[in-house]
Amino acid sequence: MKPILCFGEILVDFIANDAGKPLYESEVFVKKPGGSPFNVAVGLSRLGRKVSFLGKLGGDPFSKFLFQMLKGESIDTSFLVISKEFKTSLVFIARDKAGSPDFVFYRDHPADTSLTYEEIRLPVSRFSLFHFGSMAVVFEPLRSTSLRVMEDFVRQKIPVSFDPNVRPNIIKNRNNFIKDFFHIAENVTILKLSHQDLSYIFPGEPVDKVIHKIPLKKDSLLFVTMGEKGCLVHFENNQYVVPAFPIDVVDTTGCGDAFMAAVIFKYTEKPPTTVKEAKDIAVFANAVAALVTTRIGAASAMPTLDEVKRFLESRSTRAG
Repeated sequence: MKPILCFGEILVDFIANDAGKPLYESEVFVKKPGGSPFNVAVGLSRLGRKVSFLGKLGGDPFSKFLFQMLKGESIDTSFLVISKEFKTSLVFIARDKAGSPDFVFYRDHPADTSLTYEEIRLPVSRFSLFHFGSMAVVFEPLRSTSLRVMEDFVRQKIPVSFDPNVRPNIIKNRNNFIKDFFHIAENVTILKLSHQDLSYIFPGEPVDKVIHKIPLKKDSLLFVTMGEKGCLVHFENNQYVVPAFPIDVVDTTGCGDAFMAAVIFKYTEKPPTTVKEAKDIAVFANAVAALVTTRIGAASAMPTLDEVKRFLESRSTRAG
């Protein structure tokens, strides 16, 4: 099978040890690799897929740390751009009592969002799927680069997946962001959103009422994650809610990226042709996301395929 290409930001998360405390009260932080597309890449690699990462690192110590993390996760770095005059973006994260994260970004001449199309030498036909999202559609020049790369894959009829991973506090022009979202949605094969993403894009409207406003192409898949309520699956003009697995939540950081990695893993194994197959993908993705919520961190919390299988088997046994 050809490798999957993940594209976008790669950065460092500093996660507060003090669960339930806001950032201003937190004192001790743990350094973890992060960035939504990077998390997805790690998730895919741990599930057993070959993955390449397209992004940009700087010349600071944090960039060296991230490069070693990519290598350590068996992710191909052949298409990584390194420019020593740039620096790694940093994110400080605290968790509330429910395990939901609060983010603050620190960016100084950031490497991840400075990637230009001209810096890329990409043999598109070598890949089975292209995944992007998050900051890749917010900051220039990364935004323009991501749209051009997406179009390269669409022209060659290679599947594309997208997760906007909306962060309202870093979006400067909501109208432009929404315009980009609709343009991307009508081109991708897999679209994944959270219910918070939908609330930003369609404020004040119920989730099940806005699905048909998204311009999806034929045979595309749409997933909307809804936390403890599970996820909504939209396929072939049908939509279903797949319940979440009951779990004791420790940290929800990265569970959306884990869900995305699981969907891509299953899709590249066999694209769904029936609603049941689409729902089966959602069940698997819910299991992967559930496992991640039991651990602290994002990329470092991603499970292996064997762990997911054991989790599903244990739940099936209990249900029986």
